[in-house]
Amino acid sequence: MVQKSYTRVTLALDIVKKLQNGPYAGYHELAIIKHQIDLFDIVSVKDAPSLSICCNNPLVPCDNNNICWKAVELVKKEFKIDKSVKIELEKNIPVMGGLAGGSANAATVLMLLNQFWQLGLSTDQLMQLGRKLGMDVPYYFLGGTAFDSEATGVLKKIQTELKLVFLLAIPDFGVSTGKAYQQINYSLINIDQEKTALMAKFLHDGDYHNVLKSMHNDFEHSVFLNYPELRKIKENMINAGCDQAIMSGSGSTIMGITDSISHAQEIQEKVPFKTTVVSTL
Repeated sequence: MVQKSYTRVTLALDIVKKLQNGPYAGYHELAIIKHQIDLFDIVSVKDAPSLSICCNNPLVPCDNNNICWKAVELVKKEFKIDKSVKIELEKNIPVMGGLAGGSANAATVLMLLNQFWQLGLSTDQLMQLGRKLGMDVPYYFLGGTAFDSEATGVLKKIQTELKLVFLLAIPDFGVSTGKAYQQINYSLINIDQEKTALMAKFLHDGDYHNVLKSMHNDFEHSVFLNYPELRKIKENMINAGCDQAIMSGSGSTIMGITDSISHAQEIQEKVPFKTTVVSTL
């Protein structure tokens, strides 16, 4: 079985606080608006005597460190399945780029296994399984545009007809999510939640210009200190004609937002770094 595994960008990202108590103590409550785009990997599963993964990107681990491997093991354990599969990953989504490609792939593997092994799991059950693998995984069963708090479990669909075009600048280095969290400056975060709430309204209303004004990402404060070239890419994109530019997730992908594919392609010719044009799924 083969399926496209579409990923997402973050239009707004607040790091609300570090959780001190409960089952997710140590994790952070976030306030993120996630928006699915037409950039995808291709994931396939087929019967095999033992679990294995192969991938066209050498940066992707092909052992039990891979979240897709963990997804298979989780399903086998939860439902007492003694079969196994070979997973093939054709990667287009950057690794450690702040686009949550690994989480997208894990969600796709759960969907495929649900069909492949005829488990009959509901969307809610798949979300619960996904949550055991990673905080970003449940979103992919909802897709589209959504508000997600991740560790505190609030995930809400945002209805919008707005179509956005993104020029993704993909540096030749990644940013470790773990390191990005370790380097948070807590005095600079969680001051833009009002913008996030307003963005949900602007998305619903199809208000392009106010959506752009509401874009922000708390990770930029610390990540740009450690990777100043990312700040330069962001500035370069705006100077080249993007309507807005922002980092996705914990980086390293910087996305410029434009009003059309043709406009994005014009800007693409001007900027001195590798880019790809994508749009709302």
